[in-house]
Amino acid sequence: MTEQAFVRDGMSGAGEVLAVLEGHVVADAVVHPYNLAPKNRNPRATEQLDAVYAAHVMATGENPEHVLTREEFFTDFSFDAMARSLFVESATDFAVLHALPNLGFANSFVTAPERAAAYRDLHPGRFAFYATIDTHVVADAIRDLEFQVREFGVDGLKLYPAFFYDDLAEGWRLDGSDFATPVLEAARELGIRNVAVHKTLWLPPAPKEAFDLDDVSGALDRFADLNFFLVHAGAAFIDRTAELLRRHPNLHATMETTFAYLVVRPEVFASVLARFLGACGSSRLLYGSGSNLSHPDLLLRAFENYELPPEALEKYGCPQVTAPDRAAILGGNALRLHGRTSEGVLADTAGDAFETERAAGGAPPWSGVRSPAASGATA
Repeated sequence: MTEQAFVRDGMSGAGEVLAVLEGHVVADAVVHPYNLAPKNRNPRATEQLDAVYAAHVMATGENPEHVLTREEFFTDFSFDAMARSLFVESATDFAVLHALPNLGFANSFVTAPERAAAYRDLHPGRFAFYATIDTHVVADAIRDLEFQVREFGVDGLKLYPAFFYDDLAEGWRLDGSDFATPVLEAARELGIRNVAVHKTLWLPPAPKEAFDLDDVSGALDRFADLNFFLVHAGAAFIDRTAELLRRHPNLHATMETTFAYLVVRPEVFASVLARFLGACGSSRLLYGSGSNLSHPDLLLRAFENYELPPEALEKYGCPQVTAPDRAAILGGNALRLHGRTSEGVLADTAGDAFETERAAGGAPPWSGVRSPAASGATA
């Protein structure tokens, strides 16, 4: 399979869209439009909200056109605008849409399950959908999960290692018997096989230790039939993550945030990728943009023909990144783990509104926010 340049006929300038690998598709393992409209913002969490926006700005590097203004960011971010960032403004073909709980800085879900599922239903060829849980009460959590599976149909479960309620922030352990084990047992009984867990990136004021990795191995052993995705893998605890990948074949590294290092701190990205490749090869590494927190076009362009620098190869003794590695990381692994194929995604999305606009030249970054009429065209 030969690799193509990131170009399609008739595309140029800010709206140029990319064709990544001939015969392959790009599958983004994590996307989630944030609802940070005034009525959903926790007025007591100004510091956390500012930190979230700062993370978005820092992830863009010297690319101001990819930075959302505060007015654009602190809204109920449009699902259409997120989808356009993926399928019109970048080379993405498929994405895993994560529902998100309140995370302490919101009054309710940051990305509501019912809205995410409804958008998946509008574009079933474009999205998989992950449920989430926003209660620390085990019985309620299981009941909520059962409801989402029954009413929406889910492709996985997204978990955060802390709950925020009544001005409290409590952590829980992935290997714990009080919350995680009964919830994961229920998920398995409901037919869920993919579990994505936010780790490494601390969300204050929750206990910092909740985002550590010392609780991961026990859960991986206990639920060896489930696929676990360590979301933000590589943002911290790099060597420990690599060791977990080496020891546990059911652990996958979802490199949301870490992929932004490719743009803003390429030497850090190289050190992470080299260690992960040395631990498990490319078959359990997944690209994720986290849109709308990062714009996918920046990340995909930076990874187009990426190779590890000589100093990383020498220091870590890992193999060089190959075209098949890039294809696996950018989409092949995510598709396989969600029962999809490149051929199926291309067939399901051929001629849809996103593909039609992309083929006509695409659009500049965040066009769904900056040109609202365009956003409505793909609803």
